[in-house]
Amino acid sequence: MRNSLILLLLACQLAAAQDSGGEYPFWIERHKSSQDIRFIAVNNSPAVVTLFFGVAGSHFNADKDLPQTLVIEPGTARDIVRITQVTRWDPINIQYRYSFQPGDAFMPPDSHARYHLPFQKGTPFLVVQEPGSLLGAMITHNSDYSRYAIDFGVSEGTLVTAAREGIVIDTKDTFTVGRPDPSFGKMANYVAIMHADRTIAYYVHLAPRGVFVKPGQQVHAGEAIAYSGNTGFTYGPHLHFDVRRAAVSEAGEVVLLSEPVDFYQRDGTGEKIEIIDGMLIKAQ
Repeated sequence: MRNSLILLLLACQLAAAQDSGGEYPFWIERHKSSQDIRFIAVNNSPAVVTLFFGVAGSHFNADKDLPQTLVIEPGTARDIVRITQVTRWDPINIQYRYSFQPGDAFMPPDSHARYHLPFQKGTPFLVVQEPGSLLGAMITHNSDYSRYAIDFGVSEGTLVTAAREGIVIDTKDTFTVGRPDPSFGKMANYVAIMHADRTIAYYVHLAPRGVFVKPGQQVHAGEAIAYSGNTGFTYGPHLHFDVRRAAVSEAGEVVLLSEPVDFYQRDGTGEKIEIIDGMLIKAQ
């Protein structure tokens, strides 16, 4: 049986954060023996991860229905599937593919979640771009994962605060340059924070060495997390803010989709704050 285990393997892995520059600590392990092949998902990150895993081929049995969509808790490993031969004479011939993103594709966003503006009270800013922007074809938030993003025009070095309580799941602050060039899209510094409903807020274009939270750290709404900057694909200093949720596409890939966000006053009134393109206001 050992000699008949012939594998053709194709792994298709997607980046965890679609505009991040590094590798996320999540991977698939393949354990092969003379009797079987076992696939195991290892999540070494502080975030819940949604995994899509599929296998195609011939002359094999699987101990679970395929394809599978699984939610892997942080800091855990989970068996995905065990593959065995149908007969001793026919070699296994399989191709497998997988994709993953942080988040939980089975948990709906909290419709009652409230966000604060991501700056200290009194900080002035210009609404450069928002979902109802008048920029039309010039708008840069035209992807599925940035459709409801907001750009706040602030000077470099402005203190950025958490808009909602959560756990830091990813950061980057080693990039130093920003340009009005799409090729710089993956060179933006950022902080990603996962909320209780497993949506994720992204704070992007931060200053070089301007992040002072770490993955795994719990943060509260209003807590300082970084300094704003001008890194990545940018036409000038600003903070890009958006919230995303994990979902599985019709093609069987785990993707991040943009979620609409409403901001509210921090005072006892809880009044909703209107965000309009071109508005110059102060954080409340």
